[in-house]
Amino acid sequence: MEYIAIVLVSMLAGVATYYVSIKLNKGAVFGSAVVTLISGILFPNLIPAIGPRLALVATCASYAGMVGIKNAPKISEMAAIGLINGIIFIATLSAYPGVGGRLGTVAAISCFAWIGLKKVYSNIKATGKSQELGKNTAH
Repeated sequence: MEYIAIVLVSMLAGVATYYVSIKLNKGAVFGSAVVTLISGILFPNLIPAIGPRLALVATCASYAGMVGIKNAPKISEMAAIGLINGIIFIATLSAYPGVGGRLGTVAAISCFAWIGLKKVYSNIKATGKSQELGKNTAH
């Protein structure tokens, strides 16, 4: 159940940061700061058992939410980045505890993974179209 909460919070925090940054035009640093502050106050007080960890993942996702509009032009893409961020956060829970830079690294890897997935998809799509064109001109 905790893992589901982590992924959901990651998606929501990333989208919230992206929304404040891009849609409200307040900037990435402000968007991340607002999400981090609110999650740091609310989660530990509302859900003491897992609240500190949820605040941590929200902070991590807020870093991912700082992605540029060029790399994630739609809010749905930011939700996908948040999903990836949550999964990677879970995968790295036991890796390097207490080592600085882990949250930013997870956020960056999430964004890079999304950009890579988009490129692979567009290449597959382009290859499929070129094969269809080849079939149509072969007659």
